[in-house]
Amino acid sequence: MTLSCLPSLGLICFLGLGHSPAMPANAQTSSAAISSPTATDLRLSLAGRWSGSLGYRDYQSNRLIEIPVTTTIEAIADGMTIIRRSLYDDGPNKPVWITTISLDDAAAGSSTSAAFRAGRAVEPVVETLSVLAAHDPTHWTITYRSVGTDGDVPADIRVTEIRDGDTLTATKDVRPIGADDEAWAFRNQTLLTRVRGTTPS
Repeated sequence: MTLSCLPSLGLICFLGLGHSPAMPANAQTSSAAISSPTATDLRLSLAGRWSGSLGYRDYQSNRLIEIPVTTTIEAIADGMTIIRRSLYDDGPNKPVWITTISLDDAAAGSSTSAAFRAGRAVEPVVETLSVLAAHDPTHWTITYRSVGTDGDVPADIRVTEIRDGDTLTATKDVRPIGADDEAWAFRNQTLLTRVRGTTPS
């Protein structure tokens, strides 16, 4: 006698004699998709307005500097494109607008993005996405890995994004290419809170 359960369907269980009831192949695939969301599934849930601060390590003084930031995230209906529009308050009469457009490839677990900022060159970035934890649609952790530069030196770049309900934290760490895990160094962190009345997940 066996007891078979489908956790993704609210712990619905079947009691059988020696085997579990057969399910169509497409039903099994659907169940797996629900229980194991992709990074893209989770990222799309961020649509709405967020407000908070950016804290970054100043390269010259090594001090932590914080500035206010507001971000609007739009999930395009194709289910793969995400647009982030962020306004950074860098002092009196110093608004900085950065618009980032990303196109995910859920099958490959990657995202190609470009950030647009007045006076800066636009350079595409390809990141590898990994879901480290996903307890439910509003409590999860994703890492973004890419190769870029840190202080004009080639570097591995890792961003860890954690959603805890209406709070979203993204921490950027860097290390020289080829270095071990002990070489990871903090660069910046964005802490955002969902603005009430915006698109829920």
